[in-house]
Amino acid sequence: MTKINHGLFNAFREDHAVLGRRLHELRSLVMSGDVGGLKTAALNLDKAAGGHIAFEEEDFYPALKAFLSADEVAGMYDEHSHGAATLAAITELDPDMPLQASQRQHLLDRLDEMEQHVSECGELFGAMGGLDDAAKDNLMERLQYWRKLAPTWTGFAASHSR
Repeated sequence: MTKINHGLFNAFREDHAVLGRRLHELRSLVMSGDVGGLKTAALNLDKAAGGHIAFEEEDFYPALKAFLSADEVAGMYDEHSHGAATLAAITELDPDMPLQASQRQHLLDRLDEMEQHVSECGELFGAMGGLDDAAKDNLMERLQYWRKLAPTWTGFAASHSR
């Protein structure tokens, strides 16, 4: 593994750790009913995750298409779309209105899906073993590009609807 490939692994793992922590925060806020805090946390996740989501959709998933089924890849894109829709819905909540039981359950179900996606997607890094070093180096460069560009998750999803 080249130095940049090791860096790609670490960067990928770091991004997923951030996503995991922020999703846990959202879950805690849903459970506590803190709608104002929930909206703020959703906006923070939207900003923090956008570059990584863009990298996965534009570079990582296409690089893995030779190693995954079309259904697996399509499912990952769908999960990203659901995540963006969930964040957008949270930002539309009125902080002066308590969450209804049905809203809370819907958000918890969506967060379950998002957390499962983060867990499964993190495991996909092993599938990259089939790529050569040049392809892995290119992926690291693309991840750095997307991090610098820093789109929001919802903004990227809206501009790249499939």
